Amino acid sequence: MEIAALTGLTLFATVAAFTPGPNNVMLASSGATFGFRRSVPHILGVIVGFGIMVLASGFGFAALLGTFPAIHAAMQMAGIVFLVYLAWKVGTAGRPAPGNRSTPLSFWQAAAFQLINPKGLTLIASIVAVFSSGPDNVSAEMRIWLPLLLILTTCSACTWCLFGRMIGRLLKADIALRRFNIFMAVLLLLSLVPIFIGADPLP
Repeated sequence: MEIAALTGLTLFATVAAFTPGPNNVMLASSGATFGFRRSVPHILGVIVGFGIMVLASGFGFAALLGTFPAIHAAMQMAGIVFLVYLAWKVGTAGRPAPGNRSTPLSFWQAAAFQLINPKGLTLIASIVAVFSSGPDNVSAEMRIWLPLLLILTTCSACTWCLFGRMIGRLLKADIALRRFNIFMAVLLLLSLVPIFIGADPLP
């Protein structure tokens, strides 16, 4: 992979990883509501699920989605439905009281969401289309893409969860935390807007 392409990919992936989007918004809310330690399974689910999607693209998954748009559309629709559900879950979350059984997103829920995340599907397809030196080289280039994307995803996930944790400590009143989570839920729903207007989804 040429240095210019690697530099472009790094800049593109960094912006995509750290700007507000479904994963980052949910992690901020989880950090504020449940704390960083209880949100670790959620963080790991995002990392592992996204890593699986990146690997799958190396085996032709991105090309498959391009060849059969109906599959992409079906997965995108499933992702939209799940995002609406997650927005509801985030918006109704309050500070867990002693004995309260409410829990953050589990490892498997977070990992499964990556497989239908509208942003993730578009992001990976874009990387393959723009930064690959050719269809025959995708598998080889995956040795560079995968560690880079996993490092950025890990840094972003931890940063946003810690940001949420700090916000949660500042929001001492339960009503303030509830308003913060409602705001996060609205942001989560707004991340769907680009899908409906035909633009690239927020990361």
